Amino acid sequence: MKSLLIVALCTFIVAFYQNSFDDNSSYNKTVKLNRVSLFLNYTTAFDGFYLSNGSASGDVTNKVILPVWLPTDSTIKMYINGSYGYVFMPSANGLFSEILRATDYSALIGFTDNTSIITLAGIIPKPHFIPAGYIVYVR
Repeated sequence: MKSLLIVALCTFIVAFYQNSFDDNSSYNKTVKLNRVSLFLNYTTAFDGFYLSNGSASGDVTNKVILPVWLPTDSTIKMYINGSYGYVFMPSANGLFSEILRATDYSALIGFTDNTSIITLAGIIPKPHFIPAGYIVYVR
């Protein structure tokens, strides 16, 4: 009888932990998709600013007007350098592939290493203000 109770208790514990891991995986997926959506909304807001402010340059993160419903995220930066615009944020596990998937594998999305922005269209020299290990939208 005692051994049956121990087996039942062990089974319950295993089932409980398995369910908690499944919930955690679902939560992580939701957080990742929310970050993807946030980044893409920032790129949309940036595009509007970029097109209507041709003479803007430098860090424009605080100049771009975001929709009131969009949460602000201090890790997402927007910068204009010459005729190019950049929206960039630190990468996290699986985030880059989700952004590529959400944009139908856009050539405007890249990932930085120490010297380059690597996109599906090729390698672009990385400006000094974008750190390595970041996801970048190039306009």
